[in-house]
Amino acid sequence: MKKKIKQIVLLNGGFGKRVKSVSKNKPKCLIKFNNKTFLHRQLMFFKKNGIKDVIICVGYKSRYIYSEIENIKIKKLNIKISKENFPLGTGGAIKNCQKYLDDNFFVTYGDSWLNLKFNNIRKKFYHQKKNNMICVISKNKIIDHKPNIFIKNKKIKSYEKNNTFFNYIDYGLMILSVKNIKKIKKKKFDLDFLIKKLIQSNSISIYKVRKKFYEIGSLQGIKEFKKSFNYEIS
Repeated sequence: MKKKIKQIVLLNGGFGKRVKSVSKNKPKCLIKFNNKTFLHRQLMFFKKNGIKDVIICVGYKSRYIYSEIENIKIKKLNIKISKENFPLGTGGAIKNCQKYLDDNFFVTYGDSWLNLKFNNIRKKFYHQKKNNMICVISKNKIIDHKPNIFIKNKKIKSYEKNNTFFNYIDYGLMILSVKNIKKIKKKKFDLDFLIKKLIQSNSISIYKVRKKFYEIGSLQGIKEFKKSFNYEIS
């Protein structure tokens, strides 16, 4: 029986160039919706889903995130911050904090709002043999995101950004194995580099999600997030 996964890595090192008019040159995770930052709302969501440890990977204007974490009071949630001194990419950011990582851990993005229950993912992960899992959603469910995953016979055959011939979209939540992170010798790389390696070695499974995710990495995404949850930017 695999150990229950209670840790998540939150990738928050991006520059947020597309939403600077809203974020006011702070990290986009600090945009406030109904007087509470997006980051704060994510952390509460993680706790609700059985997460005990959060590692926040930061880069751009990280001092604002440090300040926010000092002000957030969420009981029984252990938060660590991992800072990169120069851009390492989404994969490199995870490798940079590998000393904190459990054998298996969740990974998501600082601008993604997930519309699912972690326990459902855990259950499937525990009953399959692979050490990594990626959540995916059919391209027919989200028309404003281009597909980047091709799945056939319940297996990922290819992963490539913005390929209109593919049939699924990366949902923005994964379970990864620290062993696979340690195998990569590079310090700077993106997650797609790791995912492609996992596909080649047949060591990643899929979890299909039906409900669409939301994101605040674009002005359109912010508009949709506000409308769906009846939020106002404050």
